[in-house]
Amino acid sequence: MTLISVFSRVFRGHIFLALFALATLASAAPLDLPATKVAADKGDADAQFQLGRVYFKGEGVAQDDTKAFKLFVKAAEQGNPKAQHNLASMYFDGRGVERDEAKAAEWYLKSAEQGTSLAQTALGSMLLAGKGVQKDSKNAASWFEKAAAQGDANARLQLGELYYFGGESFPNDDKQAAQWLLLAAENGNARAQNLMGILYEENRGVQENPKEAAKWFLKAAEQGDVKAQSNIGRLYTTGYGVEKNPVTACKWLLISSAQKEVTAINLLEDFQKGLNQVELAEGQRLAKEFLAKAK
Repeated sequence: MTLISVFSRVFRGHIFLALFALATLASAAPLDLPATKVAADKGDADAQFQLGRVYFKGEGVAQDDTKAFKLFVKAAEQGNPKAQHNLASMYFDGRGVERDEAKAAEWYLKSAEQGTSLAQTALGSMLLAGKGVQKDSKNAASWFEKAAAQGDANARLQLGELYYFGGESFPNDDKQAAQWLLLAAENGNARAQNLMGILYEENRGVQENPKEAAKWFLKAAEQGDVKAQSNIGRLYTTGYGVEKNPVTACKWLLISSAQKEVTAINLLEDFQKGLNQVELAEGQRLAKEFLAKAK
């Protein structure tokens, strides 16, 4: 039995953040439900939004998407930006209404134009993928920039990735990528951390810095990013930015390989031939320990 097959049974599968897993805006303040119902019935848009949120979440009432949708419609049509965002999310997810990406984009736009950062990010995502709207990378970047300027972590990530990879009629720009990815990486985003590691390793947008590359790869790897696990394992095989360590290299390559990361699988296949039984056993133990905690 290979080391990879041993760990493939332990790992349950890497969970990626869906591009369109869009959050629903909520209120932090406790709600006076009877008073809110009275105000909503009288046409108060904020009360309608708040009551819709309660039904959407099922907080103090039976969860009811249909009621939530109707209340969000009433508030959104009066111009409430939070209700517009939530209504868009319900159209996108098909909750309380038939799924309609075009309607979702329409309401995200209304909310985004009023400065709602989550709506700006969501609209940018739809424009980037051509979901409900015509694909437009430049317009997507514009909305991401607006949300990123407000501190939206997901917008910073997506803007950084857009500059990193480039898009249709949108040129790659490593300096811009590094600027936005660094903000997302510092905010704890593993994908951004892995990309920052690559930028530092490859002298792209930032000056080559082996220690910085290793630092960001390790941060992302510890959060479960499979590509970062492969990257930090690779660095430990060569001693680039870290002290060369065959056991630690083995650990990370095993973890990444168990998740079917092709680069790690290919590297591990040759690398493990040069390890003795003690190193293999210790690498296996460390990998098992990590995967057990990650369950």
